[in-house]
Amino acid sequence: MIIESGNSLLETRRRNGILIKNKIFRTEHAMRGEIAKELGLTLPTITNSINEMIKEGVVEPEPLPEECLSGGYGRKPQMVRFRREAGYSIGIELGAYHTRAVLVNLRGEVVEERTRRKAALQYGEMLAQVTELVDELCGCVPSLQTEKGKLIGIGIGVPGFVDTEGGTIRQNFRDDWNGRPLGADLRERYPVPILIDNNTRFRAMGYEMQLRGTRPKMFAYLFISRGLACPIMYNDLVLSGAGAGAGELGQTILLYAGVNGEKRTVTADQIASESALFERCMEEMERGRLLQLKKSCRDATELSIGQILDLQQAGDPEIDALVEECIFGQALVMANVVNLVNPNTVVVDARMMSFPANREKLIRYARAHFYGMNAEDVEIRFHEY
Repeated sequence: MIIESGNSLLETRRRNGILIKNKIFRTEHAMRGEIAKELGLTLPTITNSINEMIKEGVVEPEPLPEECLSGGYGRKPQMVRFRREAGYSIGIELGAYHTRAVLVNLRGEVVEERTRRKAALQYGEMLAQVTELVDELCGCVPSLQTEKGKLIGIGIGVPGFVDTEGGTIRQNFRDDWNGRPLGADLRERYPVPILIDNNTRFRAMGYEMQLRGTRPKMFAYLFISRGLACPIMYNDLVLSGAGAGAGELGQTILLYAGVNGEKRTVTADQIASESALFERCMEEMERGRLLQLKKSCRDATELSIGQILDLQQAGDPEIDALVEECIFGQALVMANVVNLVNPNTVVVDARMMSFPANREKLIRYARAHFYGMNAEDVEIRFHEY
């Protein structure tokens, strides 16, 4: 726990309240005594703070589930949980392929979700799309229309480099977004805290927040999409710099020997990303191969990872070989992260890994390149894309 010195009793109570709320959210069965022990605070401090939250209607006591009782209790112990309807937040990811939005309650449960086509290239159009989504999600819960303070925050995940403090998009593949103050523009319409951050960092933070019970102290979050990114989570903090993207693993340099043994210097994105797989597929179709894939698309703009995976699962050997080559590259970059940082766990978030056979290949190739005890000690998990 990081203890910061405050300049007043009110400031100390405020900071303690933040720590306690954070612990309640991240603990499946949060009990006062355990919260006090883990935070290093006194039981009266915890009790007083939680009682205030109960009066405010933010949290509520609940009986501890029967399966958690081990005997020896007089009065049945109670845990503390957030009240679902006490507040809501909205998260929107402006991804490379589509836009996804969710409305969640104070327990982190999804109340409503939406998927839309990818955001517009022009900033003004994108801003209109985002506000339309926010308004639509707010309209799903009557209290968000009638009670002030029910919407507690909005988070927008954007690919590329983001100034999180200023809420400004620094660098994105959609040129018209660059330098735009998305946070400030949204605050003009919505008087709530608004956080703009890299989308992969948001994915890593969201995964960590969903964990209950025992969680890895440090994990690498390997996100495979158009490119590769890999933020490192330590406890509940992202270690990569706030203004430095998501841990741009795809831009690391490799001396790579392909299946033919020829060595070349490449970036990780050039051999292991979905973009690399699309490029290889286009090359093969131009050579008169991948006939089934060629039938399903007229040009490169119609090529999708879904088409490729469907053909792979249908048993197309040419597609399977190209996917395996891409997975081999992913395993190499994963091994580089593991051998350098030595995380407890690597969490893989990739549409390509929805096929169990691809997961098995990635694990096999990666562990073959993990150094020393990493091959046994590092856990590999897969997060549903």
